[in-house]
Amino acid sequence: MEKITAEDLLRRYAAGCRDFQRILIEYADLSGVELQNIDLGHAKFRYVNLSSTNLRSCNLIGSEFCYCNLRNANIESCFFECAWFLDCDLGGINTRICELTSTRFIRVNLQDAKLSGSGEEPCEFWDVIRPDGKFIPGFTYVIYPAPSPDKVNGEDIPF
Repeated sequence: MEKITAEDLLRRYAAGCRDFQRILIEYADLSGVELQNIDLGHAKFRYVNLSSTNLRSCNLIGSEFCYCNLRNANIESCFFECAWFLDCDLGGINTRICELTSTRFIRVNLQDAKLSGSGEEPCEFWDVIRPDGKFIPGFTYVIYPAPSPDKVNGEDIPF
């Protein structure tokens, strides 16, 4: 694992480098920057501000985000297979066209997020705030329960 600074990442990105696999970035501000189409597979982010960052079409397979702010980051078309989000703010993200197989969301804020990615294995959620703002305690694979077959719009169906 190579530890790099945000400045080094941005310098190398501007020089055309797109391979940043297995890097470690800690205590950095990358808010609002352009990082589209790069390989961040198995990268580790600790206390990094990635809010409003463009990460569109990135490889984030096996990456770990701990105590990170990704609020309103553009993550469309990313590969998050087996990624971890621990104590992160993911408010306002859009997972459209994302591969989310076995992605783990632990104590994250998903308020106002648009969760629509796909994957062969389900995501895991622990103690999350759903896109509608409701807190879901404990572990689940499904943050929105299926509607009850004997209810319509939350009302009991009369028999």
